[in-house]
Formats: sequence, C-alpha cells, structure tokens
Amino acid sequence: MTQSLSQRAHDIEEWAEKHFLDSRGIVYTYIRTDTEGPLTDDFFSPDQEPLCAPICTPAEWHNYENCTMATAAYMLGLLYRYTVEKDPIALERARRSYHALKHIYDMGKQLEEGFMPKTYGARFSEETSSDQVLYAMMALDYFYQYADASEKAYAKRMIVNMIGFWMKRGYRYRYFWEEDMLWPLGRFTALLLMGYKYSGDEAFKKEYDRLLEMGVNKEPLESRLLPKLKPDYQPMPYEIEHNAWLLSEIDGAISMDMTELDYLLRNDPANVWAKHWKRSAQFMWEEGKLALAPDGTQYVHVLVDMDTRKPRQPDPGFFKQIEKGEGGMDKWIGWSYVTGARSCDSTFIARSAVMANTHFHDPEMVASAKHVLSAIDCKGMRSYYDPDRHLPELRHRTDLYSGDGFSNWLWAYWRGRAENLFSE
Repeated sequence: MTQSLSQRAHDIEEWAEKHFLDSRGIVYTYIRTDTEGPLTDDFFSPDQEPLCAPICTPAEWHNYENCTMATAAYMLGLLYRYTVEKDPIALERARRSYHALKHIYDMGKQLEEGFMPKTYGARFSEETSSDQVLYAMMALDYFYQYADASEKAYAKRMIVNMIGFWMKRGYRYRYFWEEDMLWPLGRFTALLLMGYKYSGDEAFKKEYDRLLEMGVNKEPLESRLLPKLKPDYQPMPYEIEHNAWLLSEIDGAISMDMTELDYLLRNDPANVWAKHWKRSAQFMWEEGKLALAPDGTQYVHVLVDMDTRKPRQPDPGFFKQIEKGEGGMDKWIGWSYVTGARSCDSTFIARSAVMANTHFHDPEMVASAKHVLSAIDCKGMRSYYDPDRHLPELRHRTDLYSGDGFSNWLWAYWRGRAENLFSE
C-alpha cells in the first residue's frame, strides 16, 4: 500500500524528534546515517579541518553549521501543521523551537543583542550569516499569531534587534576569511519591512524604501544563471570547454530568493516594485526546475547548454578542478570541483514551489512539489547521493542525513496543506 503524504509527514516528524534534536531542541545540520546520531570526530579523516578551525572540530562544524536555519524551518513546518490539524503537540514542539532560537539569540548577546551566532559545538562564536537571520525572522513572524503575551513581546524584540544589527552596520560583517563583507543588500528588504511591522519605527521603513529605490530587488538576487546571461560575463574555461553554463547548488539560491519575494508580495503587494518581485519569482522557479532530477532529488551541479538552454549533468565519474569558483566560492571545500551528484535538498525547491504557487496558482508548481515530497522519505534525506561522483576526501557527505532536507520537506508539505494544495 502506497504511503500517503500525510502519513509520511508524521513519520518524518517523529523520526526527526528521535534523532535530529539536541538537548535544547536545536536541529542538527547533519547526522550520521549509520548511527542516526550527531557527528563525532572519529567520523572524519585526521587531516580534515572545518572552515572555522581552530575554534571548533569537524564534527562540531557539521552538527551546527546551519542549525538556526534548520530549527526555524522545522518550526515553520510544525506551525503550519498546527494551522491545519490544530494538534497541540505540534504547537508545543513549535514553542520548543522558539525557545531554541531564543537560546541562540540570547547567546549572541555576548557580542551584541541582535547578533545570531553560529553555535559550533553548541557554543558562542563570532561567525554568522544573513540566511540564518532570514529563516529565524520568518519563523518568529509566523509564530507571533500563536504566541502568548510574553512570547509575543520577546519575539518582537528579537525581530527588531536582528534586523537592527545589520542595518546599523550598513549590512557589513565578517564571514570566515572575509573580515568586512558586504552582504547581499536585496536580502534585507523583507527583513526591514518586518522590522517596521513590529516596531513602527520609521527608520526601518525609510531604509526599506531607500534600498528598493537602489534597485536591489529589481532582478532575482540569488540567481545562479542570470549573471551568466549578461553580456559582460566571461565564461570559465570549464564552461567554454562544455559550451554550457555551470550552475551549483541551486536549492539555496531559489529558497532564499523565494522566501524574501514571497514575504514582500504577501505584505506589500501594492508596492510599485511588486511587478519586479513577481517576475523574479517566476525566473527563480524556472531556474529551480533546472536542478530537479527525474527521481525527485536535485543535481548538485547542472550544465545549461548555451545554445539550447537545456540542462544536463556533468559526465558520470567526471571530476575536474575549475579555475574560478562561482562568486568567489572556490575557497570552500567542494566548490572547486564539478560533480553530478544528487541531493535531498530538492525539498528546498519543493518548498519554494509551494511559496511561488501562492502568487501564480500554477499546477506545474504544485505537481513538482508533490513529486519531490512523494519521492523522498526519511531514509532519502541524504545530504548527497552518488559516492562515485565525489572525490575520496568528500565522500563522507554521502553518509549524512540533512536537517535542512527534512525541515524543508515538512515546511513545504504543511504550508501546501494550509493552502489546500495537497488533499492528503
């Protein structure tokens, strides 16, 4: 008997509750497939160091790198389940996720209130990223309707201070080896609008309007393909050799853009820039589809033929160092080579399809989301598949379950149910 999506959603949630949460309810970024528990350092080769060495070990990095994102995404999945089913267990678990985010927020006060740290080894660090803040603020915003009075007050405080932290720095902060990085400005417009919503502070609204007038959201912000279509783009030697543009990890690009655009379109639909937001959402959906594999997973790397605009995988077993990583990301392990491996992170694309459908009512978006959700169960939540497509030093990636994978699955499914996209 075929498992219904509803039953699968409940199974994934119970599996996550058993394996993916630390003592505070923070969602691990990865767990091991063999033990279904958090990473330990004996899992890694002795010479493997995390990006943030020496402040943490490889296991500490893998356990907590995206924990704020994953915890917030899980919280949203639980909240949408409560919206649909009114099950008090879902709200109780979402409330625990709120307290997990609050714990990370309070830990950040060691630097400054509003700073959301990366908590490698469940400890404070001075590393962060704006995508962690994006997810946390979206979760707090949706939680607000169900929060009690004290939770409302503190959630409002968190939201206002998180975006305030970035605004007063001119959106500059360190990022690993970059000491004073300017983060993508278009990522902050939705967060400024949210800050204004909860504070009424005209400074947020003025800054929101200023960034819009700069055109920071006129085109898709995170697109992997759009920069390559511009006349001044110089293809990498790898792309010239294959007569194709190389696109990497589309899931992160489409999911961040769609989250921001969805919030803007829902909360400021009469804005003169809304037509651009909607066009960008359509473009990002078309880009996301390029990475979807027939089996419902996603390809980590995709080649898009320069003549036909059709996607294809890199050749099986083909590994090659590329001369210049995308967006400077060649410094990251794994970004300096090409693979055609698959990943469960198609759940990001499914969730983005559900969000986009809110504004387009497109049966293809719904069908694509349902296909991904139908294809991936608990055991399919692998960070990467296809070990033969990875360099030996990176094959450990195929022995990891993904916190981002399962949390976005639940977010996609339960929001879809809340919007009557799925009947089961």
